[in-house]
Amino acid sequence: MKNVTVVVVLYNGEKLVSQLAETINSLPADLKTVIYDSGSTDGSVQEASRLLKDALIIKGDNHGFGFGNNRCLEKVNTEYVLLLNSDASIDTESLENLVSFLEKNRGYAGAQPLVRLWGWEKVTVSSGVFLTEYGEAWDSRFMHLELSPLKTPLEVPAITAAVSLWRTEALRGVNGFDEEYFMYFEDADLSLRLGADGWKLAVVRAAEAAHMVGASSRRQSAIEWELESSIRMFRRYLGNGRLSARWWKREARIVLYSMLKGRFPLWRFVLTAKTTKRKVDTVTVSEEIKAILFGNPMDYPLSRIEKNSRGPGWKGNTVSPWGGIRTDGGSAIFHMKALNHSVTGVISSGEGTILNRFCIPAGATREVRLAKSPPLVYIHCDSSSDRVEVRTV
Repeated sequence: MKNVTVVVVLYNGEKLVSQLAETINSLPADLKTVIYDSGSTDGSVQEASRLLKDALIIKGDNHGFGFGNNRCLEKVNTEYVLLLNSDASIDTESLENLVSFLEKNRGYAGAQPLVRLWGWEKVTVSSGVFLTEYGEAWDSRFMHLELSPLKTPLEVPAITAAVSLWRTEALRGVNGFDEEYFMYFEDADLSLRLGADGWKLAVVRAAEAAHMVGASSRRQSAIEWELESSIRMFRRYLGNGRLSARWWKREARIVLYSMLKGRFPLWRFVLTAKTTKRKVDTVTVSEEIKAILFGNPMDYPLSRIEKNSRGPGWKGNTVSPWGGIRTDGGSAIFHMKALNHSVTGVISSGEGTILNRFCIPAGATREVRLAKSPPLVYIHCDSSSDRVEVRTV
């Protein structure tokens, strides 16, 4: 696979380097690797140098994710570029599926795999990237339980930079990432500029990868970067260079809600004022891309994993309508109580095998026993409106 270069941007990711090296070292040995270190102050560079001996490591300042990727792209001389987050992984078979797709479909600039939540192989975190009407990029089917997803390729307006394969010529044709984005939505911006240049993008669902989600940034920092990026996205693609009255009305509601909760988000005013002063060139979105730009409501993101949660999909002790849980293996006992109305559903293994079916009348509690439980199980109801409280013994 000499025609692929792996590109990684690092920033204080020492704890992630060992698994990153495991991923890269498991791929064909003839792949090239280029890493940009964004001024890390921990042992990221030393660890990467030790574990990835053949990698070209570029040291520089932290000017954002897109900036780091662009410095790596300057060193690439292969046909394809695999963008890989330090908290993501992909295997050889899936990478080969991506390469095969792009070789057979010359009109596509890039393709991403179906990205799963790290450690929860049936939970999707990205099946393509779309926009909200306010300029925010979102990952399709984020935190959706998908036991048997479709394997056919899917054309999308944008793909994630967390793990995806791109044609080097296409990236250079649009001058790579827009470095005005510090972090977040820069992949959606890159994708839409490629779309305006006549390229297509796809999710190759026969390929799968894993992503830890949020392992490299604090949530408050992420919220600030997302607001800054969404303003630029809206002005460039949806607002003809400006923010609409509808955008401002929504922002006013957000600020008012924060104030009612006893918080005064001064940072939102400062960030919005600073970002709207920056020059932005507008891009015309084609009618073909407009038709799919905002995605399908059935694919909208679900909630992130709550802090101290037992797994994805939980709200406290409630599965609504699904949740993943790790067990100790051996036998397992679940006390399950139907809340709003009667519920039916199943308990399945991490491989998707059905272990038990349940039917619980409204308000009733049932005990479900698994004589031999796998270490990872999913509890999922048949209806999206079902909620069931679950306690383990």
